[in-house]
Amino acid sequence: MEMIIRTQRLSKEYNKIFRVKDIDLRVPQGAVYGFLGPNGAGKSTTLKMLLGLAKPTQGNINILGKELNEKNRISILKDIGSLIESPSYYGHLTGLENMTIMQRLLDLPKKM
Repeated sequence: MEMIIRTQRLSKEYNKIFRVKDIDLRVPQGAVYGFLGPNGAGKSTTLKMLLGLAKPTQGNINILGKELNEKNRISILKDIGSLIESPSYYGHLTGLENMTIMQRLLDLPKKM
């Protein structure tokens, strides 16, 4: 099965303290994957590294079969979406209604 996200020894250090250390992720195509943990566990930091918003101290990231680096970052980001820490949605609508609005705003097909 094709892995859409793969990391090897992904780590991030701030002020000589590892917030994320040696994460090896394998997320297959079609999977739903989530992070659970207390504040400060590294959930947001990991997602920021996966999006190229924070540079790893060490390790490798591959998304959609491409190594995440300065050269490939924009082409990778064109094919994914994310919400980190501050979700942007209409609270009075259902999840499906929110996704339908985004689908229309982005002029995406109803089925992919």
